[in-house]
Amino acid sequence: MTQTKTILVAGGSGLVGRRLSQLLESRHFKVIRLSRAPSNPTKGVFHWDPSKGEIDMSAFSEADVVINLAGESIAGGLWTPWRRRKIINSRIQSTALLAKTIREQPNKVALVINASATGIYGDTGDMIMNEDSPVATDFLGTTCQRWEKEANAFSDAGIRTVIYRIGIVLSEEGGMLAEIRKPMLFRVLTVFGSGNQYQSWIHIDDLCRLMVRAINHDEIRGVYNAVAPGPLTNRNMMKLIGHIVGGFFLRVRIPSFVMRMMMGEMSKIVVSGTRVSSKKIESTGFKFTYPQADSALRNLIG
Repeated sequence: MTQTKTILVAGGSGLVGRRLSQLLESRHFKVIRLSRAPSNPTKGVFHWDPSKGEIDMSAFSEADVVINLAGESIAGGLWTPWRRRKIINSRIQSTALLAKTIREQPNKVALVINASATGIYGDTGDMIMNEDSPVATDFLGTTCQRWEKEANAFSDAGIRTVIYRIGIVLSEEGGMLAEIRKPMLFRVLTVFGSGNQYQSWIHIDDLCRLMVRAINHDEIRGVYNAVAPGPLTNRNMMKLIGHIVGGFFLRVRIPSFVMRMMMGEMSKIVVSGTRVSSKKIESTGFKFTYPQADSALRNLIG
């Protein structure tokens, strides 16, 4: 009988972390979590506070795999100087603390899966971006570059490392889809900017299955785009959502300059677009359950 692997999840209380923990446990992995709460080993909870450099090192005596999803939401508020520091530090400090602990403390960690984001490519128009494409020099681009640089410390220490550049995560429990559906309660469909900007997305269950695949397949290592094969423009995404929900909707376009007035630089999240390729991860044999937006959205809201 194969011994059950223990997976240590950092950022397990977030949207992806919660669903991932459920999937891992359903696949008979043992899941333990890093949390800012006090340690409670009987419940699989181990304390950490990256901003203070605090971590319960006993978690690493159990962990075979570390999955790092920790990071402040980029959509949690206007990008004031304070928010920018929080977005950057929450990613850099957490990743650096994990790398330092693994490097300096006895452990049996054989794999680290670290999150990144397709925001590393910036606003790319119709260009299709792959893992070797140029990266952006704006706030999101440089933040992701610094994040991935910290994650490379795991590989430098001889540990198999997988970095997933995650697109827009579609989930019925939160994230972009939940925000889109709020005005729909009033039968309004909102198109942002030109509506021609591409949105590279992934169903939350496919994202979690990508994590499991990396655990089970030793040949998966390095950087991969975690996006479905069928990116859509913002206009077509909204049109599809309206069609699936059904009924009459008033379509309202909010110009880019209005979004910039309301949200400042954070407006780039919705008015900029990135068309990202999934070919590299598909070449490993991974099959998306939801390769197209129609099937993904019907599963979530249909």
